[in-house]
Amino acid sequence: MASYKETVGTAVVNYAGNYPGAVDGELWYDSTNKDFKYQYPAVTAAGSWRTANSLGTARYYQGSAGLYTSGIVFGGEANPGVTGATEIYDGTNWTETTDLNTTRYAAQGAGASSTSAVAFGGSAPSVPGNTGVTESWNGSNWTEVNDMNTARRYFGGFGATNDSAIAAGGYTTTNVTVTESWNGTNWTEVNDLNTARRGLASAGASNTSGLVAGGGPPAIADTETWNGTNWTEVNNLNTARAYFPGNGTQTSALVYGGTTFPTRRAETESWNGTNWTEEADLSTARDGGAGFNNTNNSNAVYAGGHNGTTKVATTEEWTGAGQPVGAWATGGSLNTARQQLVSSVYGTPSASIAAGGYTTTALVVTESYDGTSWTEVNDLNTARRLAAGAGTSTSALAFGGGPPAIANNESWNGSSWTETGDLNTARLSLAGAGASNTAALAFGGYTSTKLAVTETWNGTNWTEVNDLNTAIRNLGGAGTNTSALAFGGRSPTVAETELWNGTNWTEVNDLNTGRYLVGGCGTNNTAALAFGGYTSTNVGNTEDWNGASWQETSDLNTARYAMGSSGTSTAALAFGGFGPDPSPAPTDVTEEWSGSSTTIKVLSD
Repeated sequence: MASYKETVGTAVVNYAGNYPGAVDGELWYDSTNKDFKYQYPAVTAAGSWRTANSLGTARYYQGSAGLYTSGIVFGGEANPGVTGATEIYDGTNWTETTDLNTTRYAAQGAGASSTSAVAFGGSAPSVPGNTGVTESWNGSNWTEVNDMNTARRYFGGFGATNDSAIAAGGYTTTNVTVTESWNGTNWTEVNDLNTARRGLASAGASNTSGLVAGGGPPAIADTETWNGTNWTEVNNLNTARAYFPGNGTQTSALVYGGTTFPTRRAETESWNGTNWTEEADLSTARDGGAGFNNTNNSNAVYAGGHNGTTKVATTEEWTGAGQPVGAWATGGSLNTARQQLVSSVYGTPSASIAAGGYTTTALVVTESYDGTSWTEVNDLNTARRLAAGAGTSTSALAFGGGPPAIANNESWNGSSWTETGDLNTARLSLAGAGASNTAALAFGGYTSTKLAVTETWNGTNWTEVNDLNTAIRNLGGAGTNTSALAFGGRSPTVAETELWNGTNWTEVNDLNTGRYLVGGCGTNNTAALAFGGYTSTNVGNTEDWNGASWQETSDLNTARYAMGSSGTSTAALAFGGFGPDPSPAPTDVTEEWSGSSTTIKVLSD
């Protein structure tokens, strides 16, 4: 007879349904459905572009090479005229370095980093028409090496090292099919493209493997792959276009932006070796910019270009589909830059409100966000800063604030604010949670001392309930009136986290980065997000709460504190605040979070 070890209730948690306190990797027994289950982190549903720091020189038709954490751009058309300026990217900032020897635009580049690259071809003011000049970069200087056989501009170029590259197509006095291979010393003509074109995108890791796509005019969608010997026609792009960059390899590539004459494009497409798939658009439609990351389609940097009106310095970073962490992307700016807004409003990235705050005085200004832009709507009745909030874009509360500390409470119905029942304890620097203007929680804060006071709102009155374990001010909050989280704050500890179950507060695991004036949002006490805040400086740190612990994830693009916040742990909004360094000031910046989440799975699945 077989024997079985007892596991339920001992080695494995026994729970009637899904275990709300589960952490990633934890196993439990669902006694209702008679299943063993476990929790694991889910990936983001789709890739996204996020705004990064801009180039020092606005330009287009520049060349590029390298990785998304170590890249280089060079040359291009700037203001005024053609430039030889070179800038290197370290994953965060652009730094100007040594110029090209031959000033030019519409060149191409190859290389694995900002310390090892090659620039070739283009059009130079110093010579009539096109140039075949090739220069090698060693991290500090450009050195001229052997020229291309066919001088040209607006061609495709790729390669992951400075001694293994391909140049294909482009323009001489007409569109050409000419292909050349670089071995680190010489250029050799090899088999031509099937389709003559200029303004094409290209991607590849060496002179033996890569692809080209698009081109014009007129705009085309044709794609060809290179195997080191021949070009082969494969499946077309979904959107025909020209003058756009690409990056990656023959089997994992990304293209983005471009033009269809005269319309600038924002479309992004990923290549899996067989087909092109439409992805999330660029924030700024443009053509003629530079893109790089020569390893795959999961990450990319797009810098500069022309938006149809002017040359731009804008840089965007791509975090691709299937990435294990979330990302912040820049949204529409507030109409009124400000800090110390009403925080913890339970909205969404496509439907939220911003209320109150501070510039040089406390504000009544209210704005509504539709996922794209902010619109001014009816003001608060009472100017306030360092207040708390709860609810949605159509059913919200704003309560407390100061200084001096006030108890005033206002209810929002989607069009106007109405004064309603005051808090029992006047205070500022408090936190709030709640899903509507009829059910909310207020906790912590400051009068002449730090407070632990907690109150619940039933749509008519505030009622004092059990206090926080630690009196705290300038804290973050998330959740509802029956399932909330309090985290961070200003002394005695800035990392402390407490969980509210509708009756009591329980101390749980601290934030990884202690801070105050922190942003926060979430639907309950098992799924929340904390971001930004202040330590000895403003920070962009973002942490994801899974019901048991905080996990560090991707930072805000703009480090700041005292911002407004709304949403969930997987779809959030951060707006306004004070920052960034080195000269912080009230900001109008809005960022949208597309985050990671957790998935519960039956063991037998």
